[in-house]
Amino acid sequence: MATLNRRHVRDTELTPMRAFAVDVMDGMHSWRAWLALAMMDTKHKYRRSVLGPFWITISMFVLILGIGLLYSQLFRMDLREYLPYIALGDIVWIYISTVVQEGCTTFTASENLIRSMRLPMMLHVMRLVTRTFIVFLHGAIAYIPFAIYLKVEPELVWLLAIPGVIAIVLATIPMTALFGLMAARYRDLQPAIANFMQLGFFMTPIIWKAEMLGPHRWVADFNPIYHFIQLVREPLMGKVPPSHSYWVVAGFIAMAYLIAIPLLARNRHKISFWV
Repeated sequence: MATLNRRHVRDTELTPMRAFAVDVMDGMHSWRAWLALAMMDTKHKYRRSVLGPFWITISMFVLILGIGLLYSQLFRMDLREYLPYIALGDIVWIYISTVVQEGCTTFTASENLIRSMRLPMMLHVMRLVTRTFIVFLHGAIAYIPFAIYLKVEPELVWLLAIPGVIAIVLATIPMTALFGLMAARYRDLQPAIANFMQLGFFMTPIIWKAEMLGPHRWVADFNPIYHFIQLVREPLMGKVPPSHSYWVVAGFIAMAYLIAIPLLARNRHKISFWV
């Protein structure tokens, strides 16, 4: 209790930005707590299930196979080239889409904890970021059967996918916090985001290629999600991602932090009232 009192006094004595910095540090130091909570969320979702979270892998595999077989015929593409393209794109898209949609519940889903215990708000953010990353890892396993069937041989360029995954995780932290904050204040945001992401799937080069747009290629290039996908998909298909994708992703991440940090610093103390 003494620790909580000291933290309360410290928050009131510091500026909002410095108090937020303390909250972030306390949250990151509590990594065991948010890791345990994320694992508990995953286990709770699939309790009494034989396969547990591997149902994510199975559903992802079936989805990719069905879409791949259908659209390879519609677009008259070679299945050996198209299947890895759509598989990798769909896996990354679902990860990003899950982060965005579940990010709206970052604080509202933790209402009981927020109201009953004085915990760093960063802990709730990292809890969701970790949980969605666990889901992503289970979904990524769905690509392995396709790689084996198509006899895809490992290449050194595959290592370039690691910075791409790291970039996505870095972007999910401010986006999760930002959407969680706004959705706690404006509850209509969550269904609006869900509808927008459904449209975004068809507007993003996942089942189709950006080259198909011809002179309207700029529509794809203005989509930041496309560039995040490129940083992971291109290396795993044996290609080096275009340099401008790195610049777009870096700019997007910087902008996300620049927007999220001051908003969270000013409104962090209001979250317990909004949820």
